[in-house]
Amino acid sequence: MEFINGVPLFSSMFLFISFLIVIYLQLAKTKKKLNLTPSPPQLPIIGNIHQFGKLTHHSHRDLAAKHGSLLLLKLGYYPALVVSSADMAKEAIKRHDAVFSNRLKTTASNILLYGGTDIAFSPYDEYWETS
Repeated sequence: MEFINGVPLFSSMFLFISFLIVIYLQLAKTKKKLNLTPSPPQLPIIGNIHQFGKLTHHSHRDLAAKHGSLLLLKLGYYPALVVSSADMAKEAIKRHDAVFSNRLKTTASNILLYGGTDIAFSPYDEYWETS
């Protein structure tokens, strides 16, 4: 019988595989079916970044021609809504102005830019409206 750090090899493999199964079941249980916009197939970690070529605007055009003018792309960890039609962009900004005017909060902007309160990274709230 083979041992790894004083534990039989079979027991170590059994514990590792059962740990992976428990993690997979937890992730599968917490996933919810959301009614999202159409999106091209994505890879687990990088999302849709693999579908962009040297000219990203051409890649966006090709994806919009294939999947429609409203796309949900996952750029790494962050989801991004891409609107390729001018009429849809005007409607989205008119109806959901506050949602689209917020900026991404990052640790770097908190540390380097006064807690994210400068003009480039401040969230859309009373502070932004008065400055």
